Amino acid sequence: MIKNIFLSGIALVAMSLLTSCQKEMADNSPNTRPLTAQEEKTVASSNDFAFRSFAQLSETEGPKNVFISPLSISMSLGMAYNGADGETKEAMRQALGFTLPSDEEINKSFKDLDVLLKGIDRKVVFTSANSLWHSKEYKLQAPFIKTNQTYFDATVQGLDFSSPAAKDQINNWVKSKTNGKIEKIVDEVRREHILFLINAIYFKGTWTYPFDKTLTKPEPFYLENGNTITPAFMTMKDGEYLHYQDDQVQLIDLPYGNEQYSMTILVPGRDRRVQDVAQELSANRLATLLEDANKTTYELHMPKFKLEYSKELNDMLKQLGMGIAFGNQADFSRMVEGQANLAISEVKHKSFVEVNEEGTEAAAATSTGIMVTSLPPSVRIDRPFVFMIREKSSNAILFIGKLMQPE
Repeated sequence: MIKNIFLSGIALVAMSLLTSCQKEMADNSPNTRPLTAQEEKTVASSNDFAFRSFAQLSETEGPKNVFISPLSISMSLGMAYNGADGETKEAMRQALGFTLPSDEEINKSFKDLDVLLKGIDRKVVFTSANSLWHSKEYKLQAPFIKTNQTYFDATVQGLDFSSPAAKDQINNWVKSKTNGKIEKIVDEVRREHILFLINAIYFKGTWTYPFDKTLTKPEPFYLENGNTITPAFMTMKDGEYLHYQDDQVQLIDLPYGNEQYSMTILVPGRDRRVQDVAQELSANRLATLLEDANKTTYELHMPKFKLEYSKELNDMLKQLGMGIAFGNQADFSRMVEGQANLAISEVKHKSFVEVNEEGTEAAAATSTGIMVTSLPPSVRIDRPFVFMIREKSSNAILFIGKLMQPE
């Protein structure tokens, strides 16, 4: 018998489609409400994980583009957390930044936050789906199933993991939940795999103030290595957005839909680099920048871009303190009946994002194997930058990345 039966799973898929739109009518006003104390802590935990994981990946990737969905990763690993125990559970709690005192509060806050995000902006579609795919040779423990069904609305499906059709069935589910943007998350189902946990989110919205397609043209973009490229730059003439600038950083916050969701862009100061911004980014830092920002109608110029990102996240999660979950000492004894020797085999992340005049199209999948004086002032984003897609009332960060080179 294999000493360590690996959990192949916790696959998480995040999809975001943001196309063009006009400012929201009064009858479509945001459906906001105050967050509960538990939800505030869950968002804080997810965002803390976002900043730490992004900073780590940004340093590792150097001059490469990065794009991840930390909220989805947190939710996916949250389902796996429900099957962990002992030191493994505590390590996952620390790595994911969970601060609520009980498992029930952690799970309930994820469920409540999911409901909030789905209904807060009528011009934005936000959906999420979860599923557990297990080998028919093994039986999941009833409490583990019940918890993930109750709080994550997870579908549970047993498959013949020896059949090639098992991989296809999982991938088809992922493809359907991401509108075809992530076609494959599982590359293979190996004999030691017994479980895949999949979380998928789908986001479709619009720029509140679209860019004028007729004004798009090639302009210079200055790379950190000193080279210059000329991608297509978009121009927004009549929009309104938040803006702040000092010697350290420039912030641009562009709204979507009813202005509940936005893309927040952080451009480093002239003598600084993207990694400087990534390393100092935190909840307090972001909150301070947003508080100091003012609404502006400056003409805005920024590049269209499309990037794809693929990365195995094992090393990043180990560096964040979750190493025990990957080895012989892992304890997922609350997951599968009669099996205490379980461990996560790999955590893979795939993502896609395209930003154009109408909006943004993005998808992410994580598989855990378990300005001129004589002219009007303007803002020009012509250097590498950090960017986020976030929901404003909850401050939840759905996506975070860095654009080092538009493609």
